[in-house]
Amino acid sequence: MRTHDDFMADLANGSTSHELEEEEDTRKRKKTRLSAPSSSSICRDWMIVTGNCHYARDVASFTTYRPLKRNALIKSDIFSPHDEIRVVGVGTVYLCVRRGRGWGNSDGSTHTIVLEGVLHIPEAVCNGFSPLLVGSSMSCHLEYWEGADRLGQPMWFAVPVAGLARLVLAEDGGGESELIPGKDYTLSLYISPEEREAITFDCNQCV
Repeated sequence: MRTHDDFMADLANGSTSHELEEEEDTRKRKKTRLSAPSSSSICRDWMIVTGNCHYARDVASFTTYRPLKRNALIKSDIFSPHDEIRVVGVGTVYLCVRRGRGWGNSDGSTHTIVLEGVLHIPEAVCNGFSPLLVGSSMSCHLEYWEGADRLGQPMWFAVPVAGLARLVLAEDGGGESELIPGKDYTLSLYISPEEREAITFDCNQCV
């Protein structure tokens, strides 16, 4: 935080009060944007993606976790073509999900899907679940999406959120999503073999 002496020194150097206020506002916004979310704001949005990796926003989502010795920057980024994504760790996530809608002939029971090699991306707008990586099919319907294992047994289902599909967790009470309806999101993330190898190597250095 800037002190009164800092402001007086800037004024002496010719900076205006308005400029200083804008600078302070910008600093506060950056701090808010980069600070880790509290345990009460863990992202519950596990969105269905088609990339070649799962990812999670919050470290609290992980059951096992290895931080990277050096943060990895993913260059093959489709969140934003002009930016790089910062990966700070890798781990395992256990997702307890509903197998189906729970009405008609649909199985409403729950089970746990284990996601391996999940990337920890603190700046992500949500979490990403790629069904193909757990051997699941994917069928898209108007009111829901669903997936089954190789034997045809239901594995998961998802409901429409912000023009996409959000995985329904076992304890999901239908809470509000953090995604904004009407806003365009590109959530699938593809990393190159070289990037994956570098992340794996860096994780092993921390063992």
